[in-house]
Amino acid sequence: MTLWDYARVAWDKPGVSEACLALQDRHGQCVALLLWRAWAAAEGRSVSVATGRRAIAVARVWEVDIVAPLRTARRALAGGFEGDEPPERLRQAVRAVELDAERMLLDRLEALTPPPTGVRSSGLGQPLSTLVEAWNGARAESLSLSLAAALRG
Repeated sequence: MTLWDYARVAWDKPGVSEACLALQDRHGQCVALLLWRAWAAAEGRSVSVATGRRAIAVARVWEVDIVAPLRTARRALAGGFEGDEPPERLRQAVRAVELDAERMLLDRLEALTPPPTGVRSSGLGQPLSTLVEAWNGARAESLSLSLAAALRG
């Protein structure tokens, strides 16, 4: 399964989007990177420390320079402006570009991931917690474990 397909299926599982958005909004996490790590484990793809560092470097550029500004614009458009409602068409266009940028990031993360080894990870909580901390030093173990449990469900 491609990372994009995995992310789309995972997002619809109960609790996944809520945990991802909490990690993003409360702890400054990159959702694409978290879903990449979960996909790698589910696919039996080994993620070495070096691969993890490369993934973080790629995700940081995309998240900071491309995805986050689009998210900010979309959210601003959803709130309206001093008595002037922006066209819904514009908000939807920005949303589509934001989603496309996230897909491009997922494609890049997938490309740097080694092929499956056939050995699937038995636990996802610790790898997600480690990734959260590596991303920006955040300590969000309970949310990471909630995300891991929702992804299993």
